Amino acid sequence: MPVSIIKETIELDTVTLDSDGNGFIQKRINLEQGFQHVLRQVDVFEDAIPFLRGAAGDEQANYEIIVSPYPQIPTNMFYRENVPVQLNRYPCAGDDSVLFKANVRLRSLLHSEIRQFPSEQIAARNLSLFYTDHLYINIHFMGIENLDYGNIALSFMMVLENKKVNSLTHSIGVLAESHDAMCAQLMSNGHMMTINQLKGNVFPMWRYGGIRPEHTLTPIAANAYFLPINTRDAESMTATPGIRQAVADARSMSPFDSAFGDKRPDWLKDHLNAGIVAGAVRDQWPPIKHADNGNVRML
Repeated sequence: MPVSIIKETIELDTVTLDSDGNGFIQKRINLEQGFQHVLRQVDVFEDAIPFLRGAAGDEQANYEIIVSPYPQIPTNMFYRENVPVQLNRYPCAGDDSVLFKANVRLRSLLHSEIRQFPSEQIAARNLSLFYTDHLYINIHFMGIENLDYGNIALSFMMVLENKKVNSLTHSIGVLAESHDAMCAQLMSNGHMMTINQLKGNVFPMWRYGGIRPEHTLTPIAANAYFLPINTRDAESMTATPGIRQAVADARSMSPFDSAFGDKRPDWLKDHLNAGIVAGAVRDQWPPIKHADNGNVRML
């Protein structure tokens, strides 16, 4: 597979932050069209010691670096919530639109401290793939409002493996990446749990919400519907309401201190037939016959 090495730099004498303490830098790298690109290696290097113009408190400045197929959109979420507040951070490194991310903290008279995702070990053998014909280097400075930071010099090296793909695969890949780039302005996707919920939420289930019925199957039509082979009448019919009732019974719970009851076991609902929404169904359809060309003949 062809490999291409991309080297790029960003060098700025002055970065002036706005009234919210934000400064955004962006650079586009054009790639060949019609290819699947695999970002195998990424490296970031700070070539110069940044100059902090202001008081010692200005060392609170941070900035983010993201390599992505499309430009990154700042969110409404905090990077730093305590004083001094730093807002409008980029999406998390685990977002689908992010190929590589680094968080950088400026230090007075020293090189900056860099933390990156994937880590240096993984980034040296990365497998992130994308289809767009461009890459973007996005940088977001966060510091003291209306203040200048100078002598910014960064070098980037990216190793790409390029594979020619058909137009359909390429178009769908580009479409998916453009949708992924539409980031959420606010994210809250965790689920808070208590220790009481964790104990018994899954196992043992009778400690949380009752027990599943475990009665032995009886050879009636509603139960025989779920079996591959009916041991009694293979042509027995059952109506949709009966099937739905059997499924509802299989999903029901019994209190932990009550008898199991005359219900179906919960595995009964795992493989529902498509005919459940089409009225009465037959357990075993008549055998089909094929014409010489392989088409199914109408019976």
